[in-house]
Amino acid sequence: MTTNIANIALTGLRAAQAGLAVTANNISNQGTPGYSRQQAVLQSAMSNFSGAGYFGQGVDVVTVQRAYSDFLSSQASQSASSLSYLSTYSDQMSGLINRLGSVDTGINQSLNALYSAMGRFSQNPAETASRQAALAAAQSTAARFRAISEDLSTLSQGIDNQASATVGQINQLVQSIAAYNAKIGDAYGTSQGQAPNALLDQRDVLVRELGKLTGITTSTQGTSVNVYLTNGQPLVMEQVASQLKIDTRDPNSPTGTSLSLTVGSHAMQLNQGDINGGQLGALLQFRDNELAQAQSELGRLAIAMAAAYNQQQQFGLDSNGQPGQALFRIGNPVAVGQRGNTGDARLAVGIADTRSLTGSDYQLTRVGSEYVVTRLDDGTELGPFSSLPQNVDGLTIGLADGDLADGDTFTIKVASQAASGVEVTLADPGKLAAAAPMGLVTADTNTGTAQASRLRSAESGSPDYGTSVTVRFTSATGYELLGEDGTVLSTGSLQPPQQTISYNGWAFDLAGIPAAGDTITVKADPGAPAGDNRNALAMAGLGTTRIAGGSTLTDAYAGLISQVGTRAASLNISKAAQQTAFDQAVASEQSLSGVNLDEEGANLLRYQQAYAAAGKVLGMSSELFDQLLAAIH
Repeated sequence: MTTNIANIALTGLRAAQAGLAVTANNISNQGTPGYSRQQAVLQSAMSNFSGAGYFGQGVDVVTVQRAYSDFLSSQASQSASSLSYLSTYSDQMSGLINRLGSVDTGINQSLNALYSAMGRFSQNPAETASRQAALAAAQSTAARFRAISEDLSTLSQGIDNQASATVGQINQLVQSIAAYNAKIGDAYGTSQGQAPNALLDQRDVLVRELGKLTGITTSTQGTSVNVYLTNGQPLVMEQVASQLKIDTRDPNSPTGTSLSLTVGSHAMQLNQGDINGGQLGALLQFRDNELAQAQSELGRLAIAMAAAYNQQQQFGLDSNGQPGQALFRIGNPVAVGQRGNTGDARLAVGIADTRSLTGSDYQLTRVGSEYVVTRLDDGTELGPFSSLPQNVDGLTIGLADGDLADGDTFTIKVASQAASGVEVTLADPGKLAAAAPMGLVTADTNTGTAQASRLRSAESGSPDYGTSVTVRFTSATGYELLGEDGTVLSTGSLQPPQQTISYNGWAFDLAGIPAAGDTITVKADPGAPAGDNRNALAMAGLGTTRIAGGSTLTDAYAGLISQVGTRAASLNISKAAQQTAFDQAVASEQSLSGVNLDEEGANLLRYQQAYAAAGKVLGMSSELFDQLLAAIH
């Protein structure tokens, strides 16, 4: 019996020693990221039966178990991934706002200076100083467009660099997770199924870090963790790691960037939507949505400005009485082929006439032996055309090399690079066209409310500003064009809301509702170049004219800034809410897995006392044994 008591005491010593070791390890790792609190799992040793009943044989140390909940850990990881996405997106939005400037700065400051200079020019068209000031203001405005466009391009390049670096981090983490799967499997095999807690914690940390970089899902297979992209494609399958690749200079991608995933020896192309969540998802989605939209809106403003000023400038007469030349030019469109194209075509897309540009992007498709151009803003199909090149809405669309196969498609991005190439084409202030070759005359007998304004030039193969033409309305929406001898030259109908009447290289806007019989005459009335300021007044009036999608240029730019600011504010609110959710998820996880020093201190005292008590039992057993020996002798 004495020997049995000693054995029981020894098991108690071992159990207390195990508890002290585990507690000491918990205290040492209190600040270790991802560490899960551990505890020694004990169970009563098998009892021994005697005639007086079952007597205990002490305690066994079964294992060391970590305090871990798959549900709480998964919840915290998902919250971390969402917070990383929103934080990255919010940071990029702040960068976009800084580059666009405020309502009072940005482009509007230069535009307001242009409007003021054009106003002074219209009041003093014969003065060289006012002409020079107007031309300098136009050059300053063009430079401001280019500067902001360059800032946005720099931001885009920075995002590409960050995305490439993030993909590199993802691949390193994926390889590390696969390596840990192998280590953990080996550890289970050599320890007879005992859990390698430290390795499990370290693998969990890697999975969480990976989730911060890109959206993932996980599953357990034996002792391994399999990791997938949100589209289900595998990143880690047991001990095999896939590799993510990014190409930020892909000529066949509408966004300029392509992603692929290599699984074993098989490579597959990914869509941008396959990377959803985390830092990489935020970078790509911001660039392809917010930044691309801002670049396009800026380009549309550049197109609207260039088109409006060129329409007016090319309508007038310069200081020498010669027809006005274009004032602005813009950056060239970009053509991107669809990845599935089978032909060998390279497109040559240029700007035939800035005045006719709509600001929309286009799509060119080969249908059988013909070509169809679709205006993407409203879905209008232009064509079919039997051959290329063709002039469409101010664009020249042709083939630089090769040809499209049936079904091949190209996207023509007109606005994305328009602002980057805005320049003033005139160097001589005398080339500013202040005089007008024609004027608008509204009949005094008109009974409708129609009012004509903004007489300007329009793209035409044979413009004629020397012949008067009368517009006679046949109804509230129909009209006919009459020559000087009363001959009907053409007929047409008004197309609300943008009601424009054009003929032979001129055009004007119409507001209100005409009555049948009302007339408006576009009268040939060339003014003296030295004193006529009618066209200069029209150019000065462009500052308050709704030439940018129903808004003035300054209002449209203010709307762009407001839209970006509203989106950024919404993201900040979502980020703050997600931060709260993340903090709560981490707190819930730490309440189970975290190390509490007060609790561990109490455990130290408990195990210390248990160790001392077991030692006393062992000492008592030794004394009993000595007394037994003495009695025998």
